[in-house]
Amino acid sequence: MSFYSETSAGSTQDRREHPPDASDAEFTVLTTDLGRDLLDRMRDTPNPGPADVMRWRKLAPAEMVSAAVRLSAGRRKGLAKFARAEAMWLDPVGLEQATAEAVAEHKAKRFEADVVVDLCSGIGGDALALAARADVIAVDRDPGMGRRIAWNARVYDRADRILPCRSSAESFPIPPAAWVHVDPDRRTSGKGRTVALEGYAPGPEFLRALMRTAPGGAIKLGPASDFARFTEALDCEVELISLDGECKEATVWFGAAARASRSAVKLPENVAWNDREGDGDRQTLAFAAPVGRWIYEPDTALTRSGLLDSFANAHGLFRIAYDLPYLTSDELLATPWLEAFEVQSVHPLDLKRLKRLIADESLGPVTVKHKTTKLTPETIRPLLRSTGELPTTLFLTGGSGPGRAIVARKAGV
Repeated sequence: MSFYSETSAGSTQDRREHPPDASDAEFTVLTTDLGRDLLDRMRDTPNPGPADVMRWRKLAPAEMVSAAVRLSAGRRKGLAKFARAEAMWLDPVGLEQATAEAVAEHKAKRFEADVVVDLCSGIGGDALALAARADVIAVDRDPGMGRRIAWNARVYDRADRILPCRSSAESFPIPPAAWVHVDPDRRTSGKGRTVALEGYAPGPEFLRALMRTAPGGAIKLGPASDFARFTEALDCEVELISLDGECKEATVWFGAAARASRSAVKLPENVAWNDREGDGDRQTLAFAAPVGRWIYEPDTALTRSGLLDSFANAHGLFRIAYDLPYLTSDELLATPWLEAFEVQSVHPLDLKRLKRLIADESLGPVTVKHKTTKLTPETIRPLLRSTGELPTTLFLTGGSGPGRAIVARKAGV
């Protein structure tokens, strides 16, 4: 296993790291008969308690048992992200920050270089996908992450395409023709994910310099980050990516990798929409109209990308209010981008009247979706107790207009 080593101080890349011996203990578990036996015993114990831990400590040292518990938990959680998670070396921090396999494979298709440098590579979520198309230099300042990515590269039969290197992102010498992928740390404060890019490590200054010098590549940002402010006046594309209805990241494509200025992708359906489609003007707002026969909840990537109005205008849809993300029409539009609901009735937003309506019409089970209201879970909970025979969705809306309760039924139900 080869590493590029550097000792320069002053890096702003500050990933949370395990103690120096943590990856040593995990490696021992993975590579010894005793360790593998521990993992086998833990496979069927998703939530081990004190009694389980004490039983395992009769078989192996405490440090080894703790490492096996971390590995076993990581593999169980990793199944939501990786097809081969049961054989991977996953730790809690690396797994939390790792790009899901489906998202990484989607991104990798844009890379058209023989060599890609993956900065802040972590356990290798993006590097593994990139290695299907190019040679990858996986850079991380945490030596434990380097060991994990080397292991995971073997699990995916890509060890000959991935070179783990130990370095800070800022000081690594990027080859002139290489494209770059970078996943800045969003948790450097220790207080959860940060929204402002000033809290990323490496920060905005380094990222902008990278966009000027590398021939092409991508920066992984959080979907709730201030990516619009960061990319203002920059020649790049921001792509919002959702997976199974959850917006996973805002990818900033730069250089030869950029194709539009704003785009959205929905996975696993692999449908895309960008600001070059429709009327090409994402600034043109869709008209607001009374609620029609159908109401739609858009995919999160379409909404977060700022392309909802562009999509609505291109498909003859309307917003139900200018400050609400729900769309409406009289004719059904079947598309992966929208979850469609047939409107049954529209009422003033009065929870007591709604509760009577639910009981009188035997509605239920009830699902509530609410936007721009001050409703709390406690006030909504009574509406959810119905066990009627008609599955119903309630759209409760506030905003600039009068509060409304839209009673609807999901298409196909």
